Amino acid sequence: MTETTSGPGSDRDADIVCRQVRKVYNANGRLLEAVRNADFTVADGEFVALLGPSGCGKSTLLMMIGGIESITSGEIYAGGEPVTGPRREFGIMLQDPTLLPWKSAMDNVMFPIDMMRLSRRQYMDRALELLHTIGLAGFERSKPRELSGGMRQRVAICRALISDPRVLLMDEPFSALDAMTRDEMNILMLDLWETYRKTAIFVTHSIREAVLLSDRVLVMRDRPSTIISDTSIPFPRPRSIGLGETPEFNELCAMLRDLIEVARSDGAAQGGAAS
Repeated sequence: MTETTSGPGSDRDADIVCRQVRKVYNANGRLLEAVRNADFTVADGEFVALLGPSGCGKSTLLMMIGGIESITSGEIYAGGEPVTGPRREFGIMLQDPTLLPWKSAMDNVMFPIDMMRLSRRQYMDRALELLHTIGLAGFERSKPRELSGGMRQRVAICRALISDPRVLLMDEPFSALDAMTRDEMNILMLDLWETYRKTAIFVTHSIREAVLLSDRVLVMRDRPSTIISDTSIPFPRPRSIGLGETPEFNELCAMLRDLIEVARSDGAAQGGAAS
């Protein structure tokens, strides 16, 4: 395990580059700094987790990378191009699967294709392949109300992957699931990453989930939030859920837990007002 203050790759070989990214909100005349000078890179095909106390700006940073949230200052690049808005090569997953209730599982998966006015025929085989790969064969025509929470999130995964995005951005996609279903989704995510190898940024509150899934874990301090640690995960792939029972895994989780406690106390000491 190694710790650094920035990603292992240079800007030249990075897929995602964040340089001194800052976000300040004006909340009824009071300036609130949500993200302070985030500075890191994510290599092509790398899986990076954002970890930190609740409300520390993880989701805000993710949405800025995705071009959904504007930045106050700094620079974000994807594939060498500045991010100025949503990009077709980004697939996004949220905590709520946000499926359209009147559409079938298949039609929800195909929704991005319809919105981009691409050929449904061209993507139909891929949609079927994705639904079968994640264990939803036979549920293609089912409506969201007929699916469990885990099944709905599986549909959301297929929807995020249907256009074959280069980058996958995930904002706590499994946090609303029960513990057993969450374990199942983590196993599924490990398998999908081995199959498709997307560049991925994953926001989570779960230390164990971050260590299991990621190549690197970035720990963010509470407001004013900044990245205080960049930890490489030493475990080889492919991984299984059994990794979580090993002493090495639990030792690494304990170290990250200590970092988060430091992040929480440092943030509380400095306060959340922007200068």
